[in-house]
Amino acid sequence: MINIFVKTTTGFIALILALTISTQSLGENTSPKKIITIGGPVTEIVFALGEGGKIIATDTTSKYPERTFILPKVGYMRQLSVEGLLSLAPDHIIALEGSGPDHVLEAIESVGVSVTRVPELVTPDQIVQGIDIISGVFNRTSSSSSLGTEIKEKLKQQLKFANAQTSRPSVLFLLNTGHGNLMTAGKDTAIDTIIRYTGAINSAADLKGFKPLSSEYMVSNSPDYILLSQRTLDQAGGVFELQNDPILGQLNAVKENRVLTLDGTLLLGLGPRTPNAIQELSSQLFKPVP
Repeated sequence: MINIFVKTTTGFIALILALTISTQSLGENTSPKKIITIGGPVTEIVFALGEGGKIIATDTTSKYPERTFILPKVGYMRQLSVEGLLSLAPDHIIALEGSGPDHVLEAIESVGVSVTRVPELVTPDQIVQGIDIISGVFNRTSSSSSLGTEIKEKLKQQLKFANAQTSRPSVLFLLNTGHGNLMTAGKDTAIDTIIRYTGAINSAADLKGFKPLSSEYMVSNSPDYILLSQRTLDQAGGVFELQNDPILGQLNAVKENRVLTLDGTLLLGLGPRTPNAIQELSSQLFKPVP
């Protein structure tokens, strides 16, 4: 049994290695033709650069644009497998920080497949940096400069609008982990950036990163608004069910239906659509007076 397993595994790796060497014989400076993208923001940037046609598979966090739904999935970005990735014979993998486990990506590199790692995208400057890194894979510096400049200019204008706000409501983000526990996003997260660029205040700014929420923290925090992904709100059963929740129902924001929603793909990482997310959230927070 062990011998059969060893022979099978060795044969699989040998086959993939042969395919990899064949692909790389095209030349190190040749733009890759078969890309696997890991991380929703990474996938969106590749499409925004006009290189989406080269993506052969994505992870399960990549849900935009619609074409990603028909692409093969290699699993959740933090639970990748060597066999799952190599079976698709990619010539390049672009992975967002946090993808892995690390030993999986290292094993991929050990057989000759290039892996480009993109730092976590939680600030406007990091969006531009991420675009530059990804465009370098395709030797498209001009496209990178154009896309990065466009996003940076939009964010600059939105920050100017945010700084001009005289009213700064507080917003608490809630994330359903799927196990009955709620988490929020503190500073150094994409959600914190999105909230601040609307002119609002992140109620969890005293925390760093994603943190579990206690009932005491939520009640004492008393935010002006609650922000959820549309999926989280749907899973909860809508605002009516939130109002009947023994903890969330105590919050004035929930009692008075001050519940904001955004597409979850806009919330968990910055990317080309970040200005859209900020604009959408801002329009909910600062509705024009009739």
